Amino acid sequence: MFTRAGAVWTALTVGFLILIVLLIFITQNTASAQFQFLGWHWSLPLGVAILLAAVCGGLITVLAGTARIYQLRRAAKKHASGRR
Repeated sequence: MFTRAGAVWTALTVGFLILIVLLIFITQNTASAQFQFLGWHWSLPLGVAILLAAVCGGLITVLAGTARIYQLRRAAKKHASGRR
């Protein structure tokens, strides 16, 4: 039987497994790498840099999705108010 508590438990388990894999990845990729972006220069461990890039990409995706959801909600509200 599917329950919300079971779904949360499954999501937490998968999330912790992903974190373990990420920690292993970061600890195996500790060599420092040089980075340049718009005139800024810095160095980070390679694993941290790749993880940071993935997090930034995820945040950009969330922002684009949020903008689209907001746009659709406005259109739905406008459409619903016009039907009355």
